[in-house]
Amino acid sequence: MRDTPYSSLRIKSEHRPLYAIVAQRLTEEIAGGAFFDQDKLPSEEKLGRMFGVSRATIREALSVLEKQGQIRRVQGLGTIITHKEKIPIGSGLERLSSYTEYVSRYGLTPGTSGVEFHWEETDSKQQQIFSSDVSTVGILVRTRTADGEPLMISEDIIPIHILGPGFQIEDLGESLFAFLEKRGVVLAYSEMHLTAKVADAVEAERLAVMDGAPLLVIDEVYYSNQNKAVLASSNIYRVDRWDLKIYRTPENR
Repeated sequence: MRDTPYSSLRIKSEHRPLYAIVAQRLTEEIAGGAFFDQDKLPSEEKLGRMFGVSRATIREALSVLEKQGQIRRVQGLGTIITHKEKIPIGSGLERLSSYTEYVSRYGLTPGTSGVEFHWEETDSKQQQIFSSDVSTVGILVRTRTADGEPLMISEDIIPIHILGPGFQIEDLGESLFAFLEKRGVVLAYSEMHLTAKVADAVEAERLAVMDGAPLLVIDEVYYSNQNKAVLASSNIYRVDRWDLKIYRTPENR
């Protein structure tokens, strides 16, 4: 962090809530590169001294920044700065959320291009995931975008009884998770497997990267609260726009 005299950060009286003023100043400091070489903000106590306000005011200001996707507060680690150059995949691993919801948290406009959908008979691998009773699945392939830029290719495999036999791609909308929720499907947890690969010609064209560029693949199976597999996804990420970070703290301290 660059040397910043505490006096220059002191908050002057304005006709706005104090926490809102602090939140704006913190946003300006982050955007201006004050913390360019750090992954974390100083402690609440130190920030309070820097701005000449109470820790309670700092907490409220940090809540504003967290809602805007500029920071993440992780118990045991502190306040993590979300640098805008990359979207931190790791901050979404703690709970199930859709791409639409997740990307929106970082101030980006989610979108979809190159949508493909078809039904097919299940193969042995799919029957192993879902059940031998599942004979047909829907295959949904989409290129997911943020502010119009392709960031991820997603392939979703969903049993016909989950989608409904009369499913049409026009029924989907922007979020598959939202569609499943309307169908009464509750996603309780998932199992995830991470691998690396290089882009083939099709993936390179879809993601606007060079043929042979490194990619991150996350295969995930989602389960209902009845412990039934209801969705299998394979997501291929551009590594230049996503950053995988997993924060871990000791179970017993």
